[in-house]
Amino acid sequence: MLSLTQALASAADPITQTRRVRTRDLTLNEDIDEFGRLIQRLGTNVLPSASTSFGRGYMDPATETPHAGDVEVWRIFNLTGDTHPVHFHLVNVQVIGRQPFDATNYNGTPTFTGPFRGPDPNEIGYKETVRMNPNEMAVVMMQFTLPKVPFAVPESPRTGGYEYVWHCHILEHEEHDMMRPLIVSP
Repeated sequence: MLSLTQALASAADPITQTRRVRTRDLTLNEDIDEFGRLIQRLGTNVLPSASTSFGRGYMDPATETPHAGDVEVWRIFNLTGDTHPVHFHLVNVQVIGRQPFDATNYNGTPTFTGPFRGPDPNEIGYKETVRMNPNEMAVVMMQFTLPKVPFAVPESPRTGGYEYVWHCHILEHEEHDMMRPLIVSP
């Protein structure tokens, strides 16, 4: 069994050896909207003020704000009862591995219930969409490289950066706010 540190050291792309890598803890959440409907959202491991859920809406302030060229590892904790195909715009990610955890008692710090394991054979290489299983942490690594284009790309008037998204690819979930801005600064 690999540890997360061993998995990162043996990742297919050697970017971790040449750059400082930031780790973010993010969450997949189920909440109830103002009409009593179940909605799915993305969030962080920190509760927004005056909230009982880690979930955040798309229009809430951005929390994923890397700079161009940054390398990040995202530990994504699925607190829901569903498997979500999470899609990343701008970047392709490498699946580093997975580890089960106690989602019922998650308070921002995970209690792991089993060993860390590397990616499945079909997850080797770069991916745009990654399966996020219930009660499991999925670990992905990415480098934020802005595309080179022969025209000027305006910065977002809402955020002042280059705005992309990451979201669940289940349309009903995406439409009910399981999408967050990903703001890359040049």
